[in-house]
Amino acid sequence: MFVVTNFALTKGVIAVILSALIISVGVLFFIGAQEPSIEDTDLSNVDVAYYNGEGAWVISEAILSNMTEWMGCSFTTVTGQDIKDGCLDDYDVLMWPGGRYPEYWIDVGLEGKAEIQEFVSEGGGYLGICAGAYYAADYMVWMDDDAYPPPDYKVEGDELNLDLFPGVAHGPIFEIADRNNTYWAMTEINIVDQTHPITESMPNPMTMFYLGGPYLEPYDDASVSILGEYDIIGKAAIIACSYGEGRVFLIGPHGEIEEGSDRDGWEFPPDTPEPDDVESDWPLYRNAVRWLSKIDVSSSSMTALVDSFDIQFNTNRVKGYNEQVECFLSLGY
Repeated sequence: MFVVTNFALTKGVIAVILSALIISVGVLFFIGAQEPSIEDTDLSNVDVAYYNGEGAWVISEAILSNMTEWMGCSFTTVTGQDIKDGCLDDYDVLMWPGGRYPEYWIDVGLEGKAEIQEFVSEGGGYLGICAGAYYAADYMVWMDDDAYPPPDYKVEGDELNLDLFPGVAHGPIFEIADRNNTYWAMTEINIVDQTHPITESMPNPMTMFYLGGPYLEPYDDASVSILGEYDIIGKAAIIACSYGEGRVFLIGPHGEIEEGSDRDGWEFPPDTPEPDDVESDWPLYRNAVRWLSKIDVSSSSMTALVDSFDIQFNTNRVKGYNEQVECFLSLGY
């Protein structure tokens, strides 16, 4: 009796262990077998609208067009009038380049501002670079430059800044580049948040091309993620935040410029020594476009797995494993 009871107990223990092992292996295979890397995430369905109206930096179209082609996104240029006509309904991300942002005010105006705010608040993404970051802020301070209107410049009692970022954009940063000298320089960016989807895979520090961009100062009560800081001044260079149902990514330096590579389609002037930077900053922008368009690795992984495996795994597959265990025990093991 003792032996029989012990054997029954042993059979039960074996059954539990085998079931657990088989199911665990199956679950691990199910979860891990087709885990896509960040680089494999498909952005082919992401439609990017690129502002190429008044004030846009003339070299940006070629650079950002090449960069988005590398990402796999579609890329379409739009003007202030296009935006006022409601074109943003057809896009996922609005990409705003460097340039002269008072000219954005003229081209886009209050009507276009309202369209952009509606686009982002309803779930769109805004990516602003340099002057595109100044333009997105609630308020800006441009130091000692008479070519720019004062920061409280208003039309019809309303600010022309987009107010997507709850804070102030300050610039230029003379500690990085003196406008009476080169006006541009390479600058180190310290990645201060390596948990955010945009920066979690980025090297630290990163070196980027600087040309008059801002540092970004969120208001005290604002919900803003500071992702990177200028090493030389310890102020925010890269931020991410929400606006309604949409998302905003702003960057002060020009990470889109590929120093030492011609794949961006632009060369430094012949009389200007091209800076050397071994790393590419394009992966940062790819992560930003992915985040702005709400494609994250976890959701992409789950979609890929559901497409590749039987969704009934937890019912039919487990039932099958239990039947295999019962068969194994019936053989007398």
